[in-house]
Amino acid sequence: MDPAHMHKRLLEEIRSLEPLPEVAQRVMTLSQQADVIPRELVAVIHTDAGITAKILKLCNSSLFGFQREIASLPEAGNLLGVRTLVNLVLTSCAGRYFRDYGAGAAAGRKRWEDSVSCALASSLLAGLCEVDKPRAYTAGLLMNVGHLVLDRFAPETSELLEAEVARGTSRLDAEEIAVGMNHAELGARLAERWQFPEVLVDTIRNHHTPDDSRSDPALASVAHLGELFTASLEMGEGLECLAYELNQGAAGLCGIDRSGFERIEDLLRGELEKARELVALA
Repeated sequence: MDPAHMHKRLLEEIRSLEPLPEVAQRVMTLSQQADVIPRELVAVIHTDAGITAKILKLCNSSLFGFQREIASLPEAGNLLGVRTLVNLVLTSCAGRYFRDYGAGAAAGRKRWEDSVSCALASSLLAGLCEVDKPRAYTAGLLMNVGHLVLDRFAPETSELLEAEVARGTSRLDAEEIAVGMNHAELGARLAERWQFPEVLVDTIRNHHTPDDSRSDPALASVAHLGELFTASLEMGEGLECLAYELNQGAAGLCGIDRSGFERIEDLLRGELEKARELVALA
């Protein structure tokens, strides 16, 4: 299938893709209200027993390190606040999309672990450059949902994509050649379908090109760096060997260059360990 027809088909598939659970959509809508309080979110979350149980498991993980067990959603909401509670809902809901899509269970689990790793790394980096940490977590968690679309609806293009990369084409350009659109744009279209806030749609669209962000360049930059630094640690081959190029504007905006990355390397490794625990729980 030529790229133009593939492009059209993928957009049609996105429109038919099942939405996030109603609870997640309602929670995200509520969280956009300036005066929302945790109790209002808890009332919505309580309508789904499965999500409630997962959130309590996540609250009691080592990620938060509470000295006592959190036994109820109201208690969790009071301790965590609105944005962190929203992130736990998204984490508990998004996992099945990553695990169920793709070529198999192992590949889906790897996608999911990578996304949680990016979320935690983005949140850590946000704390170093005055970006809202819960918002950075959300962006890191969801910025690569476009890969799910490619994995599920265009697996036959993977050989062409890899052949283009082997010839020296950048991975983003290879995706454009193979399907007429890269995964960042596909992810943004899916985020629009799921009625995500505009700032999140913009970050997903521009997480490889944060200079182009119109809503929040700093957030897009943190997400960009979170992904690259996480991949660098996982591969153990340095930033020069990654599939995507380090955006110098993002590094400058966040005040974290290559030497800065080396200074926080141990902190990032700790986030990767936390990601593995969250993947097992979510």
